[in-house]
Amino acid sequence: MSPSEAIANNVDLLTEILVRSPVKSLMKFKCVSKHCPCFTHRLYPDARLVSGLILHRAYGHLCIPEYDFLPLGTKLISSPFRSLTVANHPLGLSILQSCNGLLFCSSSTSNSNLPCDYNIYNPTSHQLVSLPPFVDEMSRVIHRIGLAYDPAKSSHFKIVCICSDPLEENGNAGVSYQIEVYSSQTASWRLSGLPFVLPYNLKHKVGVFWNGALHWIDPFYSCLCFKVDEEQLQEMPMPPFQVPSNSIERLGMMVAEALGRIVVCFGESREHLHIVVNNDRCRKKFNVYEMKRDYSGWFVKYHVDLDALIDAFPEIDASLDDFQQPSAYNEYSILGIIREANDEEPYMVLHIPGKAIRYNLNDKTFTKICDFDPGHEVINGSQLKFEWSHAYHYMETLAPFG
Repeated sequence: MSPSEAIANNVDLLTEILVRSPVKSLMKFKCVSKHCPCFTHRLYPDARLVSGLILHRAYGHLCIPEYDFLPLGTKLISSPFRSLTVANHPLGLSILQSCNGLLFCSSSTSNSNLPCDYNIYNPTSHQLVSLPPFVDEMSRVIHRIGLAYDPAKSSHFKIVCICSDPLEENGNAGVSYQIEVYSSQTASWRLSGLPFVLPYNLKHKVGVFWNGALHWIDPFYSCLCFKVDEEQLQEMPMPPFQVPSNSIERLGMMVAEALGRIVVCFGESREHLHIVVNNDRCRKKFNVYEMKRDYSGWFVKYHVDLDALIDAFPEIDASLDDFQQPSAYNEYSILGIIREANDEEPYMVLHIPGKAIRYNLNDKTFTKICDFDPGHEVINGSQLKFEWSHAYHYMETLAPFG
């Protein structure tokens, strides 16, 4: 037996070599590492650790095809990329969703009525998988879409899409929708279930994967949950909240905008589904609700009071009257709720002008995470603002997918 064969047959020795190798080298060695499944766990022992947030830059209604990176852990991590420019997509990809270490991307998100290419990207290994198009994509309007991937159960992933035929309208009765599912195991799209009617024209939303299901939440429209394995669609209960009376009197987009200010963050962390709800007129107090795993309802997990934070950073004060001055709500945003292992030190990440803040949900203390580069704070007179819908979990993983 040659020395190389002896090493290859010694799992313990091979693991020690692999965990000390750079990620680029590991990708070259992946045919070898498949025979040593424990090395991935050794390299990234906490599979659900959020190492950082990938942030899509937004200036008002203008989104720049560039990304900032906000490291969250103690480990020094550099930005995985500045822009997602890959082969066949010279203009770059836009991130739609992050799911257990993978990024669900699209070549176009500006108009949901236009066909676009969908891709799954691992920012750790830089592996890219492109999805085939719909059989007749020009006849579909995409309303809800999402990636479902759980490496603890399978290396295969699914894409769930709720779409409609633009020619099929049912007037006041609603719109007819159809669910289509892409499976990486079969590498094809297929219809799931029968067409169904909902009373509202669903907006284009990207789902959150939790508890084996994709979730789309919208206070003004239907809040849906799709159980991926069972392929069952159901409505999801909403947490209790109230729309201010002066907003109820308004119509259309004004009401939708008011609701959008009440629900300020929605996401998943360590198998917990959260929604953050504004709890006062001045947007200084919030309730963080968590969904019960049996979907019987939400319960308040944390109370948040930002008075002390605003005292320390007065530039984020949003004390102007509720919905009379929309500009008063452009000074800070909540990017997400992050749960730690064993539920220790859960925290909220906030963006304020020029800074990122970590707010401890247990003891109500806060620390500055970093200062952002002042060179791109303002473009065309609009202030840079990161939103929770443009903040994506970066979770290092070499788990196989496809």
